[in-house]
Amino acid sequence: MSKSLDSDFEITIQVKWLIQLIFFVFAISGSWYTLNNNIDSNAQEIDYIKESLIEFEQALDERMEPLEAEREQRLTEMNKSLLDKVLGKNND
Repeated sequence: MSKSLDSDFEITIQVKWLIQLIFFVFAISGSWYTLNNNIDSNAQEIDYIKESLIEFEQALDERMEPLEAEREQRLTEMNKSLLDKVLGKNND
């Protein structure tokens, strides 16, 4: 047979436990807000790093273009001279 709760049901809690419970709730809430702020800060820093990396890559590409063009020109000249040597030997 199940007992029914009567209207005189009381819950008692000591003041010490009440203070500890309130402190625990505030500590958990404060930790949660701190964690969220740290996550937001890290997200902003990651975005800044991404933007900086993109800018650096663009600047590097601009500096490398003349070097790559010069290298390509030297390779083209070298290929032409080698082709001339090969064709010149074949014609002899």
